[in-house]
Amino acid sequence: MRVTFGEIYVEDQSKFRAEHAAFINAKYVVSLEVVEFAAKKAIKNWNAGRRISRSLPIEILLHYAATRQIKDALKLGVGKGVNRVAAVILDEGKVEGFEEKEFKPEYDVDAVVKHYGITKEELEIAGLEKLSLLVRERIALFSAFEEVV
Repeated sequence: MRVTFGEIYVEDQSKFRAEHAAFINAKYVVSLEVVEFAAKKAIKNWNAGRRISRSLPIEILLHYAATRQIKDALKLGVGKGVNRVAAVILDEGKVEGFEEKEFKPEYDVDAVVKHYGITKEELEIAGLEKLSLLVRERIALFSAFEEVV
Protein backbone atom coordinates (compact mmCIF):
# COMPACT_ATOMS: atom_id res chain seq x y z
CA MET A 1 0.00 0.00 0.00
CA ARG A 2 1.18 3.48 -0.87
CA VAL A 3 -0.51 6.82 -0.24
CA THR A 4 0.13 9.62 -2.70
CA PHE A 5 -1.49 12.60 -4.37
CA GLY A 6 -2.31 13.43 -7.96
CA GLU A 7 -4.95 13.73 -10.65
CA ILE A 8 -7.24 11.27 -12.36
CA TYR A 9 -9.63 11.88 -15.22
CA VAL A 10 -13.07 10.29 -15.02
CA GLU A 11 -15.15 10.32 -18.18
CA ASP A 12 -18.29 8.69 -16.77
CA GLN A 13 -18.65 8.60 -13.00
CA SER A 14 -21.32 5.87 -13.10
CA LYS A 15 -18.94 3.51 -14.93
CA PHE A 16 -15.80 4.39 -12.95
CA ARG A 17 -14.43 1.44 -10.99
CA ALA A 18 -11.13 1.45 -9.16
CA GLU A 19 -10.32 -2.05 -7.98
CA HIS A 20 -6.66 -1.45 -7.15
CA ALA A 21 -6.76 2.03 -5.58
CA ALA A 22 -8.97 4.26 -3.48
CA PHE A 23 -9.33 7.89 -4.55
CA ILE A 24 -10.39 10.67 -2.18
CA ASN A 25 -11.35 14.13 -3.43
CA ALA A 26 -8.69 16.69 -2.45
CA LYS A 27 -11.48 18.95 -1.16
CA TYR A 28 -11.63 16.62 1.88
CA VAL A 29 -7.92 15.81 2.28
CA VAL A 30 -6.40 17.74 5.16
CA SER A 31 -3.22 15.64 5.15
CA LEU A 32 -1.91 12.47 3.52
CA GLU A 33 -1.05 11.14 6.99
CA VAL A 34 -4.77 11.09 7.86
CA VAL A 35 -5.50 9.21 4.61
CA GLU A 36 -2.82 6.67 5.49
CA PHE A 37 -4.23 6.33 9.02
CA ALA A 38 -7.71 5.58 7.64
CA ALA A 39 -6.34 3.16 5.03
CA LYS A 40 -4.43 1.18 7.66
CA LYS A 41 -7.54 0.97 9.86
CA ALA A 42 -9.62 -0.20 6.89
CA ILE A 43 -7.07 -2.83 5.86
CA LYS A 44 -6.76 -4.09 9.45
CA ASN A 45 -10.53 -4.53 9.72
CA TRP A 46 -10.71 -6.03 6.21
CA ASN A 47 -8.06 -8.64 7.05
CA ALA A 48 -9.83 -9.45 10.33
CA GLY A 49 -13.04 -10.18 8.41
CA ARG A 50 -14.87 -7.08 9.68
CA ARG A 51 -15.97 -5.70 6.34
CA ILE A 52 -18.69 -3.24 5.43
CA SER A 53 -18.34 -3.50 1.65
CA ARG A 54 -17.25 -6.07 -0.93
CA SER A 55 -14.35 -3.93 -2.17
CA LEU A 56 -11.20 -2.88 -0.33
CA PRO A 57 -11.02 0.54 -2.07
CA ILE A 58 -14.60 1.25 -0.99
CA GLU A 59 -13.74 0.02 2.51
CA ILE A 60 -10.89 2.56 2.64
CA LEU A 61 -13.22 5.31 1.45
CA LEU A 62 -15.78 4.32 4.12
CA HIS A 63 -13.15 4.54 6.84
CA TYR A 64 -11.85 7.87 5.59
CA ALA A 65 -15.40 9.20 5.45
CA ALA A 66 -16.10 7.66 8.89
CA THR A 67 -19.43 6.26 7.76
CA ARG A 68 -21.06 2.88 7.09
CA GLN A 69 -23.12 4.37 4.26
CA ILE A 70 -21.50 3.84 0.86
CA LYS A 71 -23.60 6.60 -0.74
CA ASP A 72 -22.26 9.09 1.84
CA ALA A 73 -18.67 7.90 1.45
CA LEU A 74 -18.87 8.22 -2.35
CA LYS A 75 -19.47 11.97 -1.90
CA LEU A 76 -15.79 12.14 -0.90
CA GLY A 77 -14.76 10.22 -4.02
CA VAL A 78 -14.25 11.23 -7.64
CA GLY A 79 -16.58 13.11 -9.97
CA LYS A 80 -16.74 13.63 -13.72
CA GLY A 81 -13.72 15.30 -15.30
CA VAL A 82 -10.28 15.96 -13.82
CA ASN A 83 -10.10 15.12 -10.13
CA ARG A 84 -7.38 16.19 -7.71
CA VAL A 85 -7.18 13.27 -5.31
CA ALA A 86 -5.33 11.52 -2.54
CA ALA A 87 -4.77 7.96 -3.74
CA VAL A 88 -4.29 4.81 -1.74
CA ILE A 89 -2.54 2.57 -4.27
CA LEU A 90 -3.03 -1.12 -3.54
CA ASP A 91 -1.46 -2.52 -6.73
CA GLU A 92 0.94 -0.21 -8.59
CA GLY A 93 0.81 -2.05 -11.89
CA LYS A 94 -2.95 -1.98 -12.26
CA VAL A 95 -3.81 1.70 -11.71
CA GLU A 96 -4.59 3.45 -14.98
CA GLY A 97 -5.08 7.12 -15.69
CA PHE A 98 -3.61 8.39 -12.41
CA GLU A 99 -0.90 11.05 -12.64
CA GLU A 100 1.10 11.63 -9.47
CA LYS A 101 1.69 15.24 -8.37
CA GLU A 102 3.24 17.04 -5.42
CA PHE A 103 0.81 17.28 -2.50
CA LYS A 104 -0.34 20.78 -1.71
CA PRO A 105 -3.31 20.91 0.68
CA GLU A 106 -6.30 22.50 -1.04
CA TYR A 107 -9.05 21.27 1.25
CA ASP A 108 -12.32 23.10 1.77
CA VAL A 109 -12.53 23.82 5.52
CA ASP A 110 -16.31 24.23 5.46
CA ALA A 111 -16.82 20.94 3.59
CA VAL A 112 -14.50 19.05 5.96
CA VAL A 113 -16.09 20.53 9.08
CA LYS A 114 -19.59 19.80 7.80
CA HIS A 115 -18.83 16.24 6.70
CA TYR A 116 -17.20 15.21 9.99
CA GLY A 117 -19.61 17.16 12.20
CA ILE A 118 -16.84 19.21 13.77
CA THR A 119 -18.37 21.90 15.92
CA LYS A 120 -17.46 25.57 15.93
CA GLU A 121 -16.37 25.18 19.56
CA GLU A 122 -14.04 22.27 18.74
CA LEU A 123 -12.45 24.28 15.95
CA GLU A 124 -12.03 27.32 18.21
CA ILE A 125 -10.40 25.25 20.95
CA ALA A 126 -8.12 23.18 18.71
CA GLY A 127 -7.47 25.81 16.06
CA LEU A 128 -7.51 25.40 12.31
CA GLU A 129 -3.94 24.07 12.33
CA LYS A 130 -5.22 21.02 14.28
CA LEU A 131 -8.06 20.21 11.87
CA SER A 132 -6.23 17.08 10.74
CA LEU A 133 -6.26 15.79 14.33
CA LEU A 134 -10.00 16.39 14.60
CA VAL A 135 -10.58 14.45 11.36
CA ARG A 136 -8.28 11.68 12.57
CA GLU A 137 -10.26 11.53 15.82
CA ARG A 138 -13.51 10.95 13.87
CA ILE A 139 -11.85 8.16 11.87
CA ALA A 140 -10.45 6.57 15.05
CA LEU A 141 -13.85 6.66 16.74
CA PHE A 142 -15.47 5.12 13.66
CA SER A 143 -12.83 2.39 13.53
CA ALA A 144 -13.05 1.69 17.27
CA PHE A 145 -16.81 1.30 16.97
CA GLU A 146 -16.34 -1.05 14.01
CA GLU A 147 -13.86 -3.20 15.97
CA VAL A 148 -16.27 -3.57 18.89
CA VAL A 149 -19.25 -4.59 16.75
